[in-house]
Amino acid sequence: MSKHLKKLLALILALAMITTMFPAVMAAEHFIEDEMDLDKPYVYTQADFDELQTDVFASIENIKVEAAQKMGGIGVMKEADYASLIPQVIRAVESSSTYAKGTLEQHGNYLYWQTVKGIACCYDPRMEAELNNTEDAPSAEEIARVEADAAAMLQPPKRGGTPTSINVGLIQPYWESSSSYSDSSFLDYSPYYKTTWQNLYGATGGQGIRYSMTNVNVNTVASTMEQCGLVIFDSHGTTDYSGSNEDYTSRANSSYLCINSTSGLTSTDTATKTGSYGSYSDAVVSGSSAYINGTAIANHMSGNAPHSMLYMGICLGMSTDKMFSGLRAKDVNTVYGYSQSVSFTGELKSIQSIMAYIQDDMQAGAAIEQSQTDLGCQWDPAYSSYSESSAKSNRVAFPVVVSDEDTYLGHGNVDCVQTAHSEWHLFGTQYTVTATSNNTSWGTVSVNGTTITATPKTGYYAAGYTVTSGTATVVQNGNTFSVTPTSDCTVRINFAAKTAATVTYLANGTQVGTASGYVGDEITLRTTAADYDGWTFKGWVENTVAETTTKPTFYNPGAAYTISNASTTLHALYTRFEEGSGVVYELTDGLESGGKYILVDQSSISDTTGKAVGNTAVSNSQYLTPVTVTVNSDDTVTASSVNTVLWQAASSGSGYTLYNSAVGKYMALDSSEYLCPSSTSLAWVYTSEGYLNNQTDSEGYYYLSYSAADTTNNKPERYTTSKTGSVINLYKQTTAGTTYYSTSPVTVVHEHTMEYVAAAAPTCTVAGNTA
Repeated sequence: MSKHLKKLLALILALAMITTMFPAVMAAEHFIEDEMDLDKPYVYTQADFDELQTDVFASIENIKVEAAQKMGGIGVMKEADYASLIPQVIRAVESSSTYAKGTLEQHGNYLYWQTVKGIACCYDPRMEAELNNTEDAPSAEEIARVEADAAAMLQPPKRGGTPTSINVGLIQPYWESSSSYSDSSFLDYSPYYKTTWQNLYGATGGQGIRYSMTNVNVNTVASTMEQCGLVIFDSHGTTDYSGSNEDYTSRANSSYLCINSTSGLTSTDTATKTGSYGSYSDAVVSGSSAYINGTAIANHMSGNAPHSMLYMGICLGMSTDKMFSGLRAKDVNTVYGYSQSVSFTGELKSIQSIMAYIQDDMQAGAAIEQSQTDLGCQWDPAYSSYSESSAKSNRVAFPVVVSDEDTYLGHGNVDCVQTAHSEWHLFGTQYTVTATSNNTSWGTVSVNGTTITATPKTGYYAAGYTVTSGTATVVQNGNTFSVTPTSDCTVRINFAAKTAATVTYLANGTQVGTASGYVGDEITLRTTAADYDGWTFKGWVENTVAETTTKPTFYNPGAAYTISNASTTLHALYTRFEEGSGVVYELTDGLESGGKYILVDQSSISDTTGKAVGNTAVSNSQYLTPVTVTVNSDDTVTASSVNTVLWQAASSGSGYTLYNSAVGKYMALDSSEYLCPSSTSLAWVYTSEGYLNNQTDSEGYYYLSYSAADTTNNKPERYTTSKTGSVINLYKQTTAGTTYYSTSPVTVVHEHTMEYVAAAAPTCTVAGNTA
């Protein structure tokens, strides 16, 4: 390589180092922090640089030589080869006695660090390749590239910082205090995570966002990552490699978070990829469980994370880079996890200690280091000791941190003691938020951290706010105001008078009552109206209805009604029914003993077709077959084979059994608690939300639910049970006929035909005489 290019590289590198690391001092001078005598700057000597050459740079040179010997010499090594040595270089730097703890940082493939005497150092794979392999004079393109690299180095590094959200998230797929579904190990330890979470969001003044059990799915996890400045995973973790007597960290392609819902996962998530050790995917489905990595979560995020920290109290979360890489790209600043399977007891000690320091506003790296000092070890605290030679075979879990200041050491390199440097911390500059009311006789206010709660007096509402001093962004949600201050500030809540309103009830044009309230408020509608012979009171409508067979939109008696005008009139709606021939299946709102029903899941309805619960099993005597029916505009359904979908209800305990006479079977659960046609009855409850609840499934699969075909996971279209409710429409068998609707009921005249028959003339017989 020419002297010209070497000098150019050295000059640019020196300039970059000085500007990046010491923007306020001269290149040859540095103040020793411990001595801080501004009159006596420290001047470097040749011995200071010789020390580096025989210490850290000698170690790095040995690493390069060993790698070159395996490849056939320094001359064949390319930039990518030098880049592959970065994990080894990091370990050499951090183990050096000359290294100033906390100064190592990585930007792309460039490493920078500082010595205890303040000397700036670097390792640059591109420059290594240039210096060792190029003998020709530099081209204009080479010079331009080096200058571009230097320009990039001169950019100030992104370091540490605080989250832009004060919310704290907690993901707990395996724990709920009163659930028989829980993993029993989590019943003992997970309550402590919940307490830690509550303490954290109480300290920030933000919202605590928590999902547990089957509410944890890829979308709720993604949403939590978007909303929270700190997120804690309390779950199982795994990898795609589980071979015996092997090191997960060097054989696995991906790490995963274990959850108990497959909801939201797509074919993109489960698509097969090729890894170093076989195929893998970003999400794996196994029955009702799923395993998701950071890429799957990131792909379901609609925006970036709020410069957050992710704490993973799970096994193997950092054994590969797949749990954190996708999330780091979404501005998750710091990720903490473990190289191997961590114990419940050890991890509990760690999170309680680390989060206590973070709650005290200690930087994440310092909190982790201090916690390890307190616990007396730098690995899973459940183990009293470990030997580095046996750490992998013993599967000792080591904490692993990745951040702007912490570089991931790579597959097979994370089973070792590492120093955490992350400068992220939970609290930014703390500003005081003060709240006032524009009129305390109209409403009062209270402040908790940065959240203002308005309490309006009767007849008034929180109409808005005004920032009267300082600077802040305010978001109103009803009576709650979330404030993001950028200085000490005062926010005035502006209360205003509501508009008084009167609702008048008319039945056949006659007033039967009134209700008072305010525009925008809800009232509960009157439940009765005058009776008229031949007509049945149905509900309330806002406009009069002339007699019609078209069902109008109406409000049920006792329903909630939002007042929209200062003066509102509601009219009683009546119906009458004229019988015809045959039967129809009409939408109804509950089960009755002896009633016969066609059951259609609301989610299965598309245009004029829906899927009714059939009377046969899909496969292996499990799951019930969906049968296509026609959904008519008059709230009835039509089925080509009624007997296959007709279920008769019979009262049983707190619910109703459902029996299909065509096959002589009940809608029930088998011994494994799968939905099936059964000879044994099971009582179902139809809830107020419109769900059919079997009440008995110990695994928590309580509700009847329709599931479309899932070809990706080889699952047929079926009716099954789910943990979350699904609306089931009940269509009851009733006599065919015509229903009439009207707000002006006229008494039905019952016509009777009378026939007059003339009587014969009477006769009278008296003792032997005839008159």
